[in-house]
Amino acid sequence: MGALSNTKPVLLLLIPLLMLHRNSDTSFNFPNFSGPRPNTALTFQGDAHLKDGFIDPTQFVKNDVVVPSSGRATYSLPIRLWSQKTGKAASFTSNFTFSILHAPHVDTGDGISFFLAPFGSDMPKDSSGGFLGLFSSDTAVVNTDSNHIVAVEFDMHRNVWDPDVPHVGIDVNSIASVATAQWEIQQLGVATVFATVGYDSVASRLSVAVSDGATISHVVDLRSVLPEWVSVGFSGASGKAIEVHRILSWSFSSSFD
Repeated sequence: MGALSNTKPVLLLLIPLLMLHRNSDTSFNFPNFSGPRPNTALTFQGDAHLKDGFIDPTQFVKNDVVVPSSGRATYSLPIRLWSQKTGKAASFTSNFTFSILHAPHVDTGDGISFFLAPFGSDMPKDSSGGFLGLFSSDTAVVNTDSNHIVAVEFDMHRNVWDPDVPHVGIDVNSIASVATAQWEIQQLGVATVFATVGYDSVASRLSVAVSDGATISHVVDLRSVLPEWVSVGFSGASGKAIEVHRILSWSFSSSFD
């Protein structure tokens, strides 16, 4: 009996961990990106880096020369998007604020995105400019079957696959968006943009709302596009056109309930 009773404290400690593993709900919040926590909680690829309390996904000036740039910043831990055992998908909500700054008399571009991709996947090497740090030039528009990525893009520069105006778009395995809305950030002169991206797993609907009034949604079963465990984060890119991207805050919450 003594040996059995000694296991009770251990079992009590394990119960919360077992519940967390079973539910696989995820929640985190970065009111800003100052201090030591972002360095360990975030993973950076390409030119993405922390600077003065914000995430900058690009670094387009090197040795005093403007060069193409792209980068990604993701949450370091895997996010469970759906359960292979039950087939059930999670719903999620992500809120973030950012700013895009551009110099006068210079073409503005290209943009940033919030994205989901297979956990541990690498950013393509040739993903600068209009590819937004998401796709390679070989698979961005054609040969997209090998892609497994869903993104919400905030695009300031028109490429051949884009609408004529700055826009918010939903991308599913391709840089050619499946849904877009005009984004009036330049006309409104908004200094800081607040965005919400949400996924309703019951309706299989991905929705986006931006503080300037732009809204879009698209029905997509994320289980058919992405694996069970994913990376979540931001990407950005610039090419011949340049702009400064600043991701200022970020929260994320997912639930299987």
